[in-house]
Amino acid sequence: MAAFIAKITPITPRIIRILGCNPGPMTLQGTNTYLIGTGKRVHHTPGHTTDHVVLELTEEGSVFSGDCILGEGTAVFEDLQTYMVSLKLILELQPKVIYPGHGPMIDDPVVKIQHYIAHRIQRENQILKVLNDSLVKYMLPMEIVKLIYKDTPEHLHLAAENNVNHHLQKLFKDGVIYNQGNKWCLTSRRNHL
Repeated sequence: MAAFIAKITPITPRIIRILGCNPGPMTLQGTNTYLIGTGKRVHHTPGHTTDHVVLELTEEGSVFSGDCILGEGTAVFEDLQTYMVSLKLILELQPKVIYPGHGPMIDDPVVKIQHYIAHRIQRENQILKVLNDSLVKYMLPMEIVKLIYKDTPEHLHLAAENNVNHHLQKLFKDGVIYNQGNKWCLTSRRNHL
């Protein structure tokens, strides 16, 4: 269940959060809009989208993460490889607090960012293990989903397949896997089996 967020919240002398009026399952009670003071730095953080940015309020050590890091759950992304680079950039800022575009503010941002990174690495390792342990040379993304998300309700498998596809694209860019059509295998197994 989503945390309750008031419609208008004075957060610090420089920051006021105004909750938007578009609540829905994917917006976690609406979009947060922040009115902030001076000392802002803009950081290009692609991954969620190609034009995504975060704002750093230097005098408070805070970051306005937009849709890159959410108050609850994990964010969606267009390009996992650039998203991971962006997460590491935000981690290097060592923020004291994150004000996300959706959900409650994050009081322990370093732990949250490390969790996001670890979660993606764990998923990547699961995909690599499935491809390595497979008795067939090539696998479809949905075949990978059925093994990795076996405890997830089947009606969520299409969403999981989208996530797996993002990971497969990253692994392909990294040179770790190879594809033939929509089937994937480890580069090291390409000429075997």
